[in-house]
Amino acid sequence: MAGKSTFLRTIGINTVLALCGAPVCAASMKVSVMDVISYMRIKDSLNESTSTFKAELDRLQMLLGAVSGEQKVFFLIDEMLRGTNSVDKYLGSKAVIEQLISKKAVGMVATHDLQIAELEKKHPGYIRNFYFDIQVVNGEMLFDYKMKHGECKTFNASLLLKQIGIDVDAG
Repeated sequence: MAGKSTFLRTIGINTVLALCGAPVCAASMKVSVMDVISYMRIKDSLNESTSTFKAELDRLQMLLGAVSGEQKVFFLIDEMLRGTNSVDKYLGSKAVIEQLISKKAVGMVATHDLQIAELEKKHPGYIRNFYFDIQVVNGEMLFDYKMKHGECKTFNASLLLKQIGIDVDAG
């Protein structure tokens, strides 16, 4: 709700426009010649008998293959491995990100997994955390859509659940 997926899509669209020599929606933008690979809006397919998780694995395999080559790659990942349980999601996402780091890959990852943000401590010269914040005023969530450095400390799902009558115990 705060805009992280929209932000990733905006970065991706503007990067592709810039690489095509077209105008971008920005005051200024500098990009290198590179391939852009997105891991966004991945879905299952009944026609191809592919689960969400299998579709995600296929896209990850393509991304990892691309960053192993000679070509420069810029990747955009939105909520990796949502097609599996929370433990596998965290462990798998962490392993993928560390493999991308080992290949000196460049990109952006959006996630709800707060444990992934801990990777900044392990790789401070490589990973930087940013977030979009919300303010709660009189029970209403307000979004400023401004990127801030660090990891998000606001739990908007708990706030939204409370608004529909479900009290989430934080302890």
